[in-house]
Amino acid sequence: MSFSSETKKEIAHGYPVKPCCELAEAAGFFRSSGSIKPGGGGEIGIALTTGIPAVARRYKQLFESLSGEPFTVSVKQTGGRIFSRRLELNMAASPAGAELLMNIGIISKKDGLLRIETGTPPAFAAAKCCRKSLLKGLFLGAGSVADPAKRYHLEVIAADQGQANDIRKLMNSFSDINAEVFERSGKYIVYLKAAEQIKDMLGIMDANIHLLAFEDERARHEMRGRVNRYNNCDNANLDRQAAAGMEQAMMIAEIEKNQGGLTALPPKLRAAAEKRKEHPEANLAEIAAMLVPPVTKSAAAARFRSMKKYAEMSENKEKRA
Repeated sequence: MSFSSETKKEIAHGYPVKPCCELAEAAGFFRSSGSIKPGGGGEIGIALTTGIPAVARRYKQLFESLSGEPFTVSVKQTGGRIFSRRLELNMAASPAGAELLMNIGIISKKDGLLRIETGTPPAFAAAKCCRKSLLKGLFLGAGSVADPAKRYHLEVIAADQGQANDIRKLMNSFSDINAEVFERSGKYIVYLKAAEQIKDMLGIMDANIHLLAFEDERARHEMRGRVNRYNNCDNANLDRQAAAGMEQAMMIAEIEKNQGGLTALPPKLRAAAEKRKEHPEANLAEIAAMLVPPVTKSAAAARFRSMKKYAEMSENKEKRA
């Protein structure tokens, strides 16, 4: 199974302990993965879908407990592929269906008429425990989280822009979470891309085992990144050192050929030039350590800069002559 499916499986094995949280989680799952099947005389049936057996078992038990009515389970296949199979939970139309949907804020009744409600029910938005349960239901119904070995991404698909804004507001009600919304193929997606925020969201939904797995992979990813940066830095330094050494060697060869040889250089510059000739592959710090007496790297660099100025001055004199 994918990292996302395994994360949902873990969340599905935990159950809310408060009646209010049971209702909030049922509301979240219905909002993201449920539909109404109208019956006559105010009776309503309920249909829920998921691709994960553990999630189907969780919500079959939860919705049966809340409604007092049985749910049947059937398998629907789309696209002709095994991994496209969906499990559908169905409850026949009954007065209990309408009562349950009113209890979880999906419908309301006014003047004897039932109407569908939108937005997060105020009763579930007030308490932190209910907001967490509502998020669990939304995520188990229409959410996913990418394998952290590949990328950092957690999302929940919304039915429309209004619901997307509600989900974003719900996520952002928790500290340090900053969810965003974008449109993809006509659907609105609420998402997180910051690794730290995804880790926090997994904790909010009680996916603690996968939170630790996420952190382990994140640490490995960051270590690989640091190693690559260090290697790139080392390679760049080696390239710069090689280029500088070659430039110095060419300058020394030019002095020997056209400007009276190294004996014409001041003693300190001559000593540096001779060490560079003897050790063309050495870096500047190594040349500095070889001099007698040894000098600092910056002092050795100053000698080669002076040598360059000397060579340029000698060349200018020859041109004027």
